[in-house]
Amino acid sequence: MTATNETQHNVKEFLLAGIPGLQTHQNLLFIALLLVYLAVMAGNLLILYLVILDQRLHTPMYFFLCHLSVLDILITTTILPKMFAVILLEDRIISFSWCFVQMYLVLAIGCTENVILIVMAYDRYIAIMKPLHYHLIINGKLCVLLAVGAWVLGYLAPFVPLINALSLTYCGPNIVAYCYCDYPAVVSLACADVSDIISMAFINAMCIVNIPLLLILFSYFRIILNIYFTNTEDSKKAFSTCSSHLIVVLTYYFSLDLLYITVVIGNISADARVIIGVFIYLLTPLLNPIIYSLRNKQIKQAAEKYLDLPLRPITFFH
Repeated sequence: MTATNETQHNVKEFLLAGIPGLQTHQNLLFIALLLVYLAVMAGNLLILYLVILDQRLHTPMYFFLCHLSVLDILITTTILPKMFAVILLEDRIISFSWCFVQMYLVLAIGCTENVILIVMAYDRYIAIMKPLHYHLIINGKLCVLLAVGAWVLGYLAPFVPLINALSLTYCGPNIVAYCYCDYPAVVSLACADVSDIISMAFINAMCIVNIPLLLILFSYFRIILNIYFTNTEDSKKAFSTCSSHLIVVLTYYFSLDLLYITVVIGNISADARVIIGVFIYLLTPLLNPIIYSLRNKQIKQAAEKYLDLPLRPITFFH
């Protein structure tokens, strides 16, 4: 047992490979990623600011949208600052502990976003299918419970794969073939046969991604059938509020599916997998505020009316 513990600590730090295929254009790559990061921060902070500022947006739908914006800010902040150091300063070293912290945060934030998207779909489902009982069902207390539950479940879900990864022996090499501590890239460095662990992690990831996707798509299928058979203007108007959420859902889940599929496809180069992974984790945080602002009349009205006004005390769910 002592020998095992010693070999587990042989690797004190990891070296991040970055994006080797684009390292020759490091200045352009840094500028591009910096602009994306600033756009993600500005867009999501703007949504948070407007929702807090405008009393008309103090509804369950925008309450959950704020949580989605916070998650988008967290995921980009977890990944990009170290990438900037790798690209611009060639500081590739990341400690063993921080590597696993980063890995955990990426997994936890992703799981939490899955649950938040399901909660947002449930909110829209009740709004359309049971409009007369909406405020009785989706009240302030339930919204808080659903939000807290999403964060708790999201941050508990990665514990098993993380413990599995930590229980392995890391005795070298220590070069992570990625630009951040991605789970398969780190686990593959263990001095053991990790094929079963990676396969199990892949199956779990596909379940975590696709079961919520199927539930959300089923809820929208029920909504569309309801609108088709009732054919009322109120139902059609209510469904128009779902379009932004549906676009975000499809973009997010199909992008994650693409990311996980590239892990098991052997004929895709390592550089391509890294680029796809970076692109996917930056795509939805960048698109979410754009989709919700451009397709949402209330957000645009709030931006026009309140953007330059000082922040006021708020009370949600009035």
